Parts: sequence; structure tokens; C-alpha cells
Amino acid sequence: MMSTSYWCRRCAGSQPVILSFAISLLVSGFLPCPLRSEPVSPRLFIFSNASRSLDEFRAVAKVASRLKRYGRVQVDIGALADKAWHELPKDDSPWHEYASWASTTAKFFPHPKISPFFPSEWIAQNRTLLLAKAAILREMGLEAAFSSKSSFFLPEAFFQQYPHLRGPRVDHPRRSKQEEFSWCVDLEETREMIEWMTAELRRHVPEIRTILEKTNDAGSGLCWAAALYSGPNGPGHCRHRNAGERVRDLSTAIHRGAEKHGGKVDVRFISSNFWQNEEDVILPLLPPNTYIDDRDPGFFSVGTLINDAYPVLGLLNPLSILTQLERLERPELRTLWIRSTAMYARADDLPNTLEKVVDLVEDSVSKPVRGLMPRLDKLRTLAARWGGERNAEKLLEAFVKMDEAFSLKQAVAPGYNNFYCGVSMRHLTRPLLIKPELLTPDDESYFLPYVFNIHESEARSDYIDLHGSRMKGLTAWNHPGLRRSLQAALGAAATMDHLKNAPEETWFRQLAQSLRMWVSEVRSIHAFYSTQVIRDRNAELLSGLPRRPEKIPTWTGDPDFLEWSQIQRDEYDNANELLTLLKDGGIRWVARADNAKYEDTFLLGPSLVEAVKKKIQVMRLHWLDSELYLTPPHK
Repeated sequence: MMSTSYWCRRCAGSQPVILSFAISLLVSGFLPCPLRSEPVSPRLFIFSNASRSLDEFRAVAKVASRLKRYGRVQVDIGALADKAWHELPKDDSPWHEYASWASTTAKFFPHPKISPFFPSEWIAQNRTLLLAKAAILREMGLEAAFSSKSSFFLPEAFFQQYPHLRGPRVDHPRRSKQEEFSWCVDLEETREMIEWMTAELRRHVPEIRTILEKTNDAGSGLCWAAALYSGPNGPGHCRHRNAGERVRDLSTAIHRGAEKHGGKVDVRFISSNFWQNEEDVILPLLPPNTYIDDRDPGFFSVGTLINDAYPVLGLLNPLSILTQLERLERPELRTLWIRSTAMYARADDLPNTLEKVVDLVEDSVSKPVRGLMPRLDKLRTLAARWGGERNAEKLLEAFVKMDEAFSLKQAVAPGYNNFYCGVSMRHLTRPLLIKPELLTPDDESYFLPYVFNIHESEARSDYIDLHGSRMKGLTAWNHPGLRRSLQAALGAAATMDHLKNAPEETWFRQLAQSLRMWVSEVRSIHAFYSTQVIRDRNAELLSGLPRRPEKIPTWTGDPDFLEWSQIQRDEYDNANELLTLLKDGGIRWVARADNAKYEDTFLLGPSLVEAVKKKIQVMRLHWLDSELYLTPPHK
């Protein structure tokens, strides 16, 4: 239908007879000026998801369906039903944990050449989950997206049988205990298999409208890519090809397969590592309906804070989200990715937190605003809806404090990565000691196997080894910026704990608990960083035998003794406060495995309360260790 907004000034009239006459002229071909511009494509909302529970997936789909009135809605269904246990070496390899839940088309509909090298029962489980999720979306009138890594590594046995298909080495030499290779997508034989598998995927799930492709990280890689961790590498026969030709041909194979069943799809390269101007070479050669998200002017994303606060769930920054959503008024922004899934597909955020993100999106789409004061007015309106009119002002202030807390922490301590430091380095659960080498094997057994490090001695003794590099932290233990950040978060939590008769009172209590646990995690990260700085300064003393201090009066002892004592006590108190939060129901808002066998480098175990108790116990038993190496005061 033609809207008067499309009519040119020469033809747009207010009288129906003029409008009718103009339409007749258009139909007759006598109107010399165009009557309308190109139609605007509908908005597209893509929801991330990695759930292995159909009930949880249905809850996400139900929330996502609220946006159908504003455009097309897609939910990612590319999640494995079970971990790829067959990919993990017998000798634990932390790099392989990155990718153990990674989705690829081959893990659902493997080509006949690949199929013998994957467990058939596992493939069947993956496919069953995929089809059940697709049925839920079909029932709700939603579309599907599918996460895939078409350049993912394949079993060595596959390359022993098909040596000519071996592509680049894709693992990280400093993080892996076993080398891995993907196949070469420059070969027509490889691309034909990708096309076949994509066609099978689309034949079974025609609802898939977007394929979210990732490469050059966490298990996948293209030949001669600059981002490959062992350096650009691959077979000699394709070295002359540039990244644009390679990505073009891979994308074309995916498109050809998809179009065999159900028509065209979009292919989006998300979180793909294209380095050293590779994107500039790739972009001109991309086929139609193919995008690199960070170079697509029509794409942006918002979401919960699951990756910023991991493993703490249930956190979002409403003011920040509203600020980002102001861009929706720009006509070229047609695709919004709504993120609520942890990296490496380890967890999804809480459904009620996703609901609040959708509240913010829906309100911004239906009533767009721009500028600080209109933005704050909108946030106050939402605060009144969630907290009741009598609580609106207090809640608005709490949301502003939350924004200050998260923004300031990121500004002053960007190296304090909760996902890695808190979990894959196990700062949350391991004991803080002046000399961790004094721990017994029993004391280490509950955390050390999960610390991301291929060298056990470094996993034990270097608190700030970040996956083979070293994290950067604050220069001062009592840093005013970090202190202000954490105080702002605790202030917001205190407000939310005391809201009376709020429509969303239960949610606010959960949000307050999550904020306090986030604060606890950041405190732990800062404590471990600051402690390691002290340990580095005193490496020579700590490498020697215990010693008796000289009998000389001193108000401070060794320069680092008092600061060490402050950090030790703060982290001990912090662990006890976290334990209280967990036992008071906070355990429900922490991402962790339901079964002990699924605890890994990036996922805490089900016995988190017991792990924190063990941390407290071990720290208390080693309270005097510092006095064996550092001179205490003697007044």
C-alpha cells in the first residue's frame, strides 16, 4: 500500500480527489515524477541462545515473540545437546575447552565423509534438540538463526584418510596440549561438502533465515589467516589466494546449500577475527546477503551483562542499553542482535533479565528519544513501571549508580575480566596464599585442574597468568576509582533491597544479590592481582627456605608485610560474605554445571558452596605463612 509520505511535493495533496487522480496517472504511466522511494526493509531482531533445555528455550522464544509486531524475530538454535567429549585429549588441554560446545553444521548433519569420525549417538542427540527447538519456533511464528563454524577443526583420523583436505593449524601453541587442524575451504571438494551439509540443515529446518558464521578463533580457522594463533599457515597450493577470495567462496557454498531448500538466507560473520586489513579485502568480494557484523552499518547489539559479570547472572545496565538503543532512529540500522548468552556457549542469562532487555527495546522502538534528559525521563517511566510510582525516584537513582559502577570499573580496571579471572583462573574459589606452593594435593584438587594453564606449576603459582599471557591490573591496592565503583554498586543494591510494594519486587531482590556477588568477584580479582605483585617483588625470598626475622625493633616489618596482611584479611572476609550470599539464595543466580562431570575451565561445578567453604578453610590454615618469609612488625 502506498503511503502519502512517499509522494513528492508536486503530487501530494490533502484532498482525496487529488490523491485518486494522482494514482490514476501513475497507473496510466503519465505521471512524470516518481511517487515513492525504495521501501524500507523490516527490522530484524536476532536473539542469542545456547540452551540445552526445551523449557528454557521456550521461555526465551516467548520473550522474543514480543517483538514480532516490530519486525522479524529470529532465535539461535545452533546449540549442541552434549559436550563434544571426543574432541578432548586424554591429557587435559584447556584450549580444547574453549571449543567443546561449539556448534557446526557438521555436528548436526555431517557429510558422509565426515560422519564415521563423529559418535553417531551424539549426532542424533544434537539433531533431536535442533528439531525440537525449530518446532517451538514454528509454533510461535518465529524464524531461526543457526550458529556455525564451517572451518572448525576435524579429527586427526579424518585427515589420515583424506590428507589432501588438511588445512591450517588452528589451535593456540601456548594454550593447547595437542595440535588441531581445520580443513582447507579453498578446495572445491571441501566447499561441496559444506554446501551439502547446509542443504541438509535447511531441508530439515527451513525456518533458518540467518547463519551466524564464526572463524579464526576457538577451534576454527581459514588457511593463511593473519589471526591464526600459530601464525598464518596452510597448504602451499592456496597460499596465493587472498582472504577476500577465500571468504567469498566459503560464503557462496553456504548460500548455494541454503537455497536448495527454502530460499535465500543471510550469512553473518560474527566475532570473526579478520586482522591486518583483511576486512578491507573481504568486503568488496562478499556475495549478496553476506555481512561482517562489525563492518555492517545496519547492525548493532545490546544485551545483558552475562559476559561482563560471569558467572553472576541476572545483571543488566538499563541506562547504557537505552543510550545504545537511541541509534534505532537511524534508518540504516535494521538488524539488532540481543545478547544473553555466555561466551563459548556455557550458559544463558535468566529469562526475567532478558524480559527487561526486551522491555527497553520495545519502549525504544515504539517511543524513540534522543538526548540525556529524554533518556532519563524514559528510564524514570520504566522505573515507575517496574518499581511503582512511589519508588520511581529512588529506583532511577539506583539505575544511575549501577551505570556508574559498571562504567567506572571498566574505565579504571579493564584488565579485570570477570569471565577469565573469576572462572578460568578460578579467583572465585581458590585460596589466596602468600606461597601457594605450600598447598597439599588434596587442598588443590578442587580448583587446580580447572585453572587455564598448560603448565601445572604456573597454574599453581602465578595468580595472574591469563591464558598464557599476563593480566594487567591497578597499581594501588586501595584504588579510589575501583573503590568508588564497588560502593556505587552496593548502594544500588541497598536501594533495591528496600523497595516497598514494587510490582517487580522479587526481581529487584535478585538484582541486589547479583550486584553484591559481582562486587565480591571484582574484589577477589583485585586481591589476587595485588597479591601476585607482592609475590613478584619478593620472589627471591619466597623461593628460599622459611626464615626467622632479625631481632630488631620495627614498626612495619618488611615493606610488603602490612599490605599483604590487609589483602589477606579482605579476601578472607570477602569469601565469607560471598558464602553468605550463596547460602541465602544467591546460588540460583550463578552459572554452574548441574552435574560434576560438566565442570570445566569455563564452568563452575555444582558444589560451589563447598568450594568457597574450602577456600575459607585453607586460607585460615595458612594464615601465618607470610611470617615465614616476610618480617612482621616488632614494636
